[in-house]
Amino acid sequence: MPRKQLDKSFVLKAFFPSPETSIFNHLGRRAAIMVIAWLFVMAAIYQYTFNNDRSVALEPQQNEKPATIPQTWRSLLPRRMWQIYLAPPNLDNTPFEIEPGNLGDAVTWLARNPDYTYVLVGDESAKEFAHRHPKKNSTLTRIFQGIQNTGMKSDLLRYLILSLEGGVYSDIDTENLKPIDQWVPEQYQTDVRAVVGVEFDRLDGPNWAEVHPDLQFCQWTIAATPGHPLFNHMIDRVISALQTSIEVHNTTFSGLKVNSAEVMELTGPAAWTDAVFQQLQEYEPDLVSLRNFTGLVEPMLVGDILILPVDGFGMGQPHSNSTNDGSVPKDALVKHNFRGLWRQHNNAVVDDGSDNDTDDNSHDSDTTQSDS
Repeated sequence: MPRKQLDKSFVLKAFFPSPETSIFNHLGRRAAIMVIAWLFVMAAIYQYTFNNDRSVALEPQQNEKPATIPQTWRSLLPRRMWQIYLAPPNLDNTPFEIEPGNLGDAVTWLARNPDYTYVLVGDESAKEFAHRHPKKNSTLTRIFQGIQNTGMKSDLLRYLILSLEGGVYSDIDTENLKPIDQWVPEQYQTDVRAVVGVEFDRLDGPNWAEVHPDLQFCQWTIAATPGHPLFNHMIDRVISALQTSIEVHNTTFSGLKVNSAEVMELTGPAAWTDAVFQQLQEYEPDLVSLRNFTGLVEPMLVGDILILPVDGFGMGQPHSNSTNDGSVPKDALVKHNFRGLWRQHNNAVVDDGSDNDTDDNSHDSDTTQSDS
């Protein structure tokens, strides 16, 4: 008998008394049998404890397959969802609490994407993202410390988040209509590293005030892999534009006052559209203008950027051939409810006839149609 087994046999044997021991003499046969049975159980436990590595219990049995998540998802986009809710300026150090009712649409993102991580980013995290930017740009840090317009701050923050972490960003007043895993057509899943959607398409009509001429990409919802060059370019663009703006106005970031149109041009969807188109031209130099995307009816892949038709992220709008008959088109992924508190809660001079804004830091381009 091997020594290791012999030693254990000795240990086990030591637990069992013979019939001649005092247990039988004092307890009687039935009681003694019960004691012996109890000792046997204790011995078995002792043997199992010292004869097995405790971690083995956490491993599957040899004839048992470990549980796995079905690998039907092949998208390059990280399974992360991001939303932003920043405190309005000039709170005078008053604690800020989000009204739960303002987060009602967020439930749709959680319900349709149970395997995704969800993060609601506030003011403290915004500062952390600014510090984490790989360029360690001191101007970027000063912008987040000083800028009072939460719409502009939210714009820049979403570009930082997607640059550093990737995933899906969407405004707090958006509804998720279709699981994110179904956003990218199967034939493009291994190629797509950014997803953007058309917000405004002039088609044959006039251009609008505060909206990029011809066509505008929305930035209330964006999906991307981390490190996509589009976002580094956009961040550099915003930093440069804001730096120029304070020099022109002879002020500081904290003293900068802008109107609604300037927000769109400095950090918002007009600036975003220019950055996206510049990136698209790097992939396809033959692109002449944004009119190349007018009337889009199905997703188009340019380089590694997937361009969605207006119904993708912009259904329900009264323009641009957006479906607006009360139905939800099959290609609709997101619905924007256009409840933007940023116009009311910021140091912005706004006079666009819009007085129904009741939500977060988003842009209301469907309320800005000009008379021209």
